[in-house]
Amino acid sequence: MPILLAILLAMLGVPAQAQSGSQLPFQWIDVHVHPIAGRGGAADVYSSVNDAASVMRESGIAKMIVMPPPMDSGARASFDMEELRQAIREHGSRFAFLAGGGSLNAMIQSAGKAETLSDAVRERFERRAMEILKAGALGFGEITAHHLSLEPGHPYERVAADHPIVRLLADITARNDAVIELHFDLVAQDMAIPAGLASSSNPANLTANLQELERLLAHNRQARIVWAHAGSDMLGHWTVGLSRRMLKDHPNLYMSLRMGPGRQPQNHPLAPAGTVKPEWVRLLEDFSDRFVIGNDQFFVPASTRGGPALAFAQRAAIVRQRAGIFLAALPEPLARKIGYENAIRIYRIKDGT
Repeated sequence: MPILLAILLAMLGVPAQAQSGSQLPFQWIDVHVHPIAGRGGAADVYSSVNDAASVMRESGIAKMIVMPPPMDSGARASFDMEELRQAIREHGSRFAFLAGGGSLNAMIQSAGKAETLSDAVRERFERRAMEILKAGALGFGEITAHHLSLEPGHPYERVAADHPIVRLLADITARNDAVIELHFDLVAQDMAIPAGLASSSNPANLTANLQELERLLAHNRQARIVWAHAGSDMLGHWTVGLSRRMLKDHPNLYMSLRMGPGRQPQNHPLAPAGTVKPEWVRLLEDFSDRFVIGNDQFFVPASTRGGPALAFAQRAAIVRQRAGIFLAALPEPLARKIGYENAIRIYRIKDGT
């Protein structure tokens, strides 16, 4: 392990005996990875994918599912399916991809400002979604209905999770046996923005949104929706109890676990000592078919100078290490399901995909 990484893990309270947790008896799949484009466009996506490939062996990662972050229409260095498909091609089966974060998500954020959906927007949206699937994407990602700004330059995005255009995406997903990777920062009740998240991007007050997500899930039970970043809670509302209730009530809901600690560590599965909290072990065992690892790793081109993507990329090595520690702390059959087997089944990963 690199010395700097060991020092950083020690600062986070992870003891030395737990820091070798990435030496697992099996390889794992990361279902949520962002290779980022810079000013070089497609060439930078290619470079970022190569950087992602370079860390897979040492981290015990068998495959990554790459996708654009959820961009709005004003995003700089926007990219989507076309660039990702080309960038992963030379790596064989080591990568699969989701898309729409650089195209469909912008359409969702724009259409979400109106209560109804015009025929023209519906037709354009569905046409783009089908282009993405025909190009080989496993589904759509990263899509957001509520996205808090965490860094300067990091966008705030908000649309009702049960808006007609999001329901349309669920219907397309169901018809095509695909999946949606959904970023949804949970607000269980109306609240003022916490001081640590106050910025020019985030609103001063947040509106409860849980019922919107539940209506989306109920709209089409055949649509597999993966709620991204489980455990990495930002507002203190995404508790183990709420996850249990949601998984029980909504059979088409899945969760991808992000091993970054989030802003509310009390709701994270990994304890400082490198163990998994007992309430989380019970949840994972009771819903062992519904969880995957989605670490939200960022990889940026070497030309990147500042910005949120660089900040996130600088944390990726620690997050990978924490994923290994987490999986090593679970009973091996459960760890294999969450780390590998569930991803194959939920995302419909096939040989050569």
